[in-house]
Amino acid sequence: MSVLGDSTAAAVFDNRDDADEAWSLLVEAGIPSTVITDPGILGAYRVEVVVDRNDLEAAQTALAPFINSRRPLT
Repeated sequence: MSVLGDSTAAAVFDNRDDADEAWSLLVEAGIPSTVITDPGILGAYRVEVVVDRNDLEAAQTALAPFINSRRPLT
């Protein structure tokens, strides 16, 4: 069990805007979530969108189109 209990990160970002967008998509999908900002060690800033472990698969499915749209084309 983690410090967050049965919660886990559905997505991790390096900026708050993307995390807020992901959170909004989860709200629209009816999946309870929260955004946690971690200043990180030595400035390794990250923002996690956290869901209950039971909702993880549904959350990742809901976020997949958004995550894939953010990836740079190589």
